[in-house]
Amino acid sequence: MKIRNHDPLVHHLRAAARRVDLLALAAGALFALTLAVAVHQQRRLDFTHPGPALGAVITTGLALLLLAGLAGIRRLRAHRLWLASAWTATVLLTGTVLIWYAAVTDTSHTLARGTLVTSMRDTDAYLARHAPSQTHHVRVPTGVFIQALRFTGPYDVEVSGYIWQRYADSVPAGIQRGIVLPEADDSYQPRKVYDIHRDGEHVIGWYFNVKIRQVFDYRTYPLDEQDVWLRLWHPDFESRVQLVPDLAAYPPWRGPAAYGLDPDFVPGNWAVKTTSFSYDTPRYSANFGQGRQYREEAHPELYFNMHMAREFASPLFGRIIPLAFIAVLAFASLFVTTKNTRRYPLAGFDGLTVVELAAAVLLVLNVDHNSAREATGSHGITYIDYVYFCLYFMIIGVVWNSLLLSRGPHLSLIQWRDNLAPKLLYWPVLAFLLCSVTALTFLL
Repeated sequence: MKIRNHDPLVHHLRAAARRVDLLALAAGALFALTLAVAVHQQRRLDFTHPGPALGAVITTGLALLLLAGLAGIRRLRAHRLWLASAWTATVLLTGTVLIWYAAVTDTSHTLARGTLVTSMRDTDAYLARHAPSQTHHVRVPTGVFIQALRFTGPYDVEVSGYIWQRYADSVPAGIQRGIVLPEADDSYQPRKVYDIHRDGEHVIGWYFNVKIRQVFDYRTYPLDEQDVWLRLWHPDFESRVQLVPDLAAYPPWRGPAAYGLDPDFVPGNWAVKTTSFSYDTPRYSANFGQGRQYREEAHPELYFNMHMAREFASPLFGRIIPLAFIAVLAFASLFVTTKNTRRYPLAGFDGLTVVELAAAVLLVLNVDHNSAREATGSHGITYIDYVYFCLYFMIIGVVWNSLLLSRGPHLSLIQWRDNLAPKLLYWPVLAFLLCSVTALTFLL
């Protein structure tokens, strides 16, 4: 004779399991529709160009995989429930890794200041559009070659290399020769290393080693990308000299390229994705003592940009793996409290002991979190901060669960099968939180 289980919680769980089958079919149809729309709009689905369309495809695809794996779970047997929990967490963590991959391989945007110029036609067009009154100004082709770059702080960079300029014989001798880096500190002392006259022009080169301070965006740390730029000014304000990029000194800039770098260039924990010249035309509130007309005129400024991407191995071993160990430790603490009198001698812990353990783990986690904050010096919230917030939430949830189990009121979900539900939900909830904050950070 078949014995029916009259536990209301069991009936609710079985009813929810039956609905998963219908949800899986709906998710499959929605995924097919989303994929068709995304491919129709973009002609192809490219992980190197993340955006809302790719985010929608990943979201619906994960929902389909998740519900397909859970479909058919009608009998609430322990091994089936553990498999469902593992499948859910795996699918969500896979989605997180896919978003990481899309962010790391993204080539759809540039971080260059202002407007990129890759040819003299681009240069002429920009200057004609933004400074038409300066067409009679002296143009000085200027080039940059970077030998070394090192981040000395969250907003400080040390750069060394060469800058050269070409002055035609027609340039008046009264115009000063030289280059100014406005963001440089007092260490900037360019040293002239050559002055060559050939083909009707003087080519003058300087070696420089300088520390510059810039504002960087660390919102996506530790998968962030930064633009290290050199703003180039001419020291002669009165002569109205216009610097232009010496593009003839480089190979043709066709698409993303990294020119102007030493072959033995060592960027540390960074990789140079692209280099480029660009123009920006700021409006200053001061005239630098040159009169009112100078402030009203447009003064395009030349930039040399280095688009840097942080190497993934460094944050993986320095941040992600230690956090994973803390997550495992918090999960293990779910098994040390029980109301089963036969298992109690093996566990031997109550809710207060778990609180003490959680306090120690939170202390370690907070120290590591502060270290991550100091590494960026960011005043806002970064991606890694959200990861720490997820772990804080899970640890507090573990403590709350232990107190409810050992000292709190009788709750069916907590008491069911000796605290099985919180154990089953731990990894799926953590994976869902991580996937959600990752999608919100990198896809929106």
